[in-house]
Amino acid sequence: MPRAVHMKTTPTIAELEHEIDALRQRVAELEIPARRYQALLDGGIVSMMIYDRESRAIEVNRRWEQLWHLRLGDLTEWRLLADEQVSANGSMPLVERAFLRGESTALPTIRYDPVQADTLQKGVARWVASSLHPINDAACGVREVLQIHVDIGEIKQSEDELRAQTAQLEAAVDERTRRIEEQLRVSEEQQRAIAALSTPVLRLWNGILALPLVGRIDAVRAARILDVLLQAIVDTRAEHVIIDVTGVPFVDADGAHHLRDTVRASSLLGAQCVIVGISPAMAKVLIDSDLGFDDVPIFASLEHGLRRFLSYRNEGR
Repeated sequence: MPRAVHMKTTPTIAELEHEIDALRQRVAELEIPARRYQALLDGGIVSMMIYDRESRAIEVNRRWEQLWHLRLGDLTEWRLLADEQVSANGSMPLVERAFLRGESTALPTIRYDPVQADTLQKGVARWVASSLHPINDAACGVREVLQIHVDIGEIKQSEDELRAQTAQLEAAVDERTRRIEEQLRVSEEQQRAIAALSTPVLRLWNGILALPLVGRIDAVRAARILDVLLQAIVDTRAEHVIIDVTGVPFVDADGAHHLRDTVRASSLLGAQCVIVGISPAMAKVLIDSDLGFDDVPIFASLEHGLRRFLSYRNEGR
């Protein structure tokens, strides 16, 4: 029997046109990712460079050249996997993961200086954040690696400026606090000095003290007067105290009570008090208050009070 002959069917023109249309559609679909990449590459916003599987640079975009002030031809001897700055930054394990294992990864922010690289020694230093994106071949092996750099120099500079401004502000606050503390210390010393001057206890004679008072006598000042006088009586073993109120323009009922308390407390320590320089207005307040000053000698002036105590001494001889 004769063999059967299989004749190859010639496609019709319509079938060819259909296949051509399908191929054109497929090419158009494939062109879309390429155009997207090209738009990103030529956009001039981010720095992009492509490495071969040995981490040699094979393509860079215009923004990369502007960022680093380098050209692709300057990278002939340079390899990312052998870069000492990347190793010092601690990023090399991440770089190896991208090239050896095909894993996309973000790298830590770094201040990279091309001048410090032995195979470059040109360009300008930048603060950058970057990421690595492996491009696999048909067998899912790493064919190329895309690196994207984002310049954060202005952000880093702003952070540095902010830290510097913060440090200056803290120093200014510390200095201001120091000055305020010094002013408070001086003020406290002045207050103590004023208090001491406003409550002077004078030693007129052996065993005779004088307490000249000036200004209004309120509760705070009365307590100060009492403390200072009693301490002076103890220190000098005084037997007599002349309380001079010539400089007190006015005394109210509370002030009169404070004055009476001073006289009584002094007597408990064995010191007799006399009061000199009472004005008519003060005399009226003392009478109206009925404080019992009848047993307290009262004289017109300090001189009269001193003479009285001295005469007591002469009479006691």
